Amino acid sequence: MKRNDARVRYTQKILKESFLKLLKEKPVNKITVKEVCELAGLNRATFYAHYSDCFDLMEKIEQELIETFAASIRSIDSFDVRALIEAIYMMVEENEEACMVLVFQGASPSILGKMLALARESSIEPWKQQLKKASEAELEMLFTHLSSGLMQVVVEGYNKYSREELGRFVERIVTGSLALFC
Repeated sequence: MKRNDARVRYTQKILKESFLKLLKEKPVNKITVKEVCELAGLNRATFYAHYSDCFDLMEKIEQELIETFAASIRSIDSFDVRALIEAIYMMVEENEEACMVLVFQGASPSILGKMLALARESSIEPWKQQLKKASEAELEMLFTHLSSGLMQVVVEGYNKYSREELGRFVERIVTGSLALFC
């Protein structure tokens, strides 16, 4: 059984890698199962044993990224900006190909929104406890401001800035913004 599980994981990995290579060149709606299979060196029956179509494959890749992101932020204090930056960078490094294509090159416009929604869940409640002077609306605006800015800086600056530079910069911005409500 374990041997079979390893084969299944390997097959899915090859299909995902092949799909991501094609996704670098063209949008998902222009990629065919035949192209993915030819690049992967697998037959179409094998593809259909795992995925219903290329959109299903893309959705599964996105879901894996979202789950990895959720796991990376779950254990982080929402006020520890450096740890958050570190977690984001580690998630990107562990899923570099998928992140580069889906997030950084914009092949999946909805993925950042999904990640921000997860981050909101783990941030707003602790903020309510710490930022007593902030109203619900202010917390929502603060989260939108900080999280959107952070994600944009990471996306735009991933290959420009070191994680240390980015961590120091974001820490200053967040500390200054949060100080308004303490």
